[in-house]
Amino acid sequence: MAALNAKIIALQKSAARFAKKEIAPQPDLSRLNDFPLDIWRKMADGKWLGIAIPRAFGGLGGGYLSITAAGESLVENGHNLGLALSWMIHQVVSRFFILRFGNEQQKNQYLPELARGALTACFAVSEPGVGAHPRHLKSFASFRNGRAVLQGEKTFLTNGPIAGLFIVIAVTGESDGKKAFTAFLVPREAPGLSITESMKLNILRPSPHCGILLDHCEVAEASVLGDRGTAYPAMVMPFREVEDVLLAGPAIGAMKVQMEMVISAMRETGPAPSDELKTELGGLESLLHALRAIVYEAAGILDSEKNKPVFLPLLLSFRPLARDFQSRLNRLMVSAEIKEDQKLKDLTKDIMSIINLANNIAVIKQKKIGEALLSGKD
Repeated sequence: MAALNAKIIALQKSAARFAKKEIAPQPDLSRLNDFPLDIWRKMADGKWLGIAIPRAFGGLGGGYLSITAAGESLVENGHNLGLALSWMIHQVVSRFFILRFGNEQQKNQYLPELARGALTACFAVSEPGVGAHPRHLKSFASFRNGRAVLQGEKTFLTNGPIAGLFIVIAVTGESDGKKAFTAFLVPREAPGLSITESMKLNILRPSPHCGILLDHCEVAEASVLGDRGTAYPAMVMPFREVEDVLLAGPAIGAMKVQMEMVISAMRETGPAPSDELKTELGGLESLLHALRAIVYEAAGILDSEKNKPVFLPLLLSFRPLARDFQSRLNRLMVSAEIKEDQKLKDLTKDIMSIINLANNIAVIKQKKIGEALLSGKD
């Protein structure tokens, strides 16, 4: 497992203190329709919104392992996955998109504001009815007179209702039947951009979601992020893997909360648990540590920026093992006659939504590994 240095351990402890003080005392977070901007501002004041942004831009200089470790601690001690989702997406947009692909002018303009919480950005790729499948995406952009004009609609934008900047993926060409996509930095106040009504989801609250409409939306040609025509392979596809790794950290924190709640219930109910239940409980704890090791190792590989063959198998193994954890936990609760209260139900529902996110993509990757094995390829 990727080792946590003293700096990251201190960050985890600090995250635990923040979560216990500012997040945990608000037990209704998973029921909120409105985003708690007061907590977001406190996150900004404590520099929690810039932990993965370099110090030169006002951040704390951490990396993906820092995000993973801090996200685990925020949920373990704050007992809410939705807020951690919004926090994590803010980190990814800052580090993966703008720090990695932005030019010097773009980094100097946006990273300091993202680090201090004066600006929230979100990633806009999915479209109504088709998700993020490149064959079906229709939003497009054309260039004229030093301007880019965007047309289309995006949906399911995490942090969209509070965002001041949208990273929009749009079609900008086609070759041999394949679309070429470009990423654009589009400010909320850009002419022709409008925000659709906030989505009322029954999972991962209070993380806010909405869509945007782009009706002849004009931005400067300098708003292009990265190289023209390369956004899908260079940004969208790697983003899915980065998102999977960093969502797993908060999911581990939530599973720790599940374990705490079940252990507490077992201590309070009737006679001592049987040896069989004790054995199953020990097995669950061991599985949780294994899942944590997988996530930390994957985050460490992301930080190394090296193409290690073990990365994809690690990533793909997390989902089935996490599902196994949930199934075994449920069986233990039935055997121990533990009733699931509403708080545990909400938490479990959110964990499963994280585990099942973009599951079809994981299945496709597993199939490709199988095909490669059968063909004798490495």
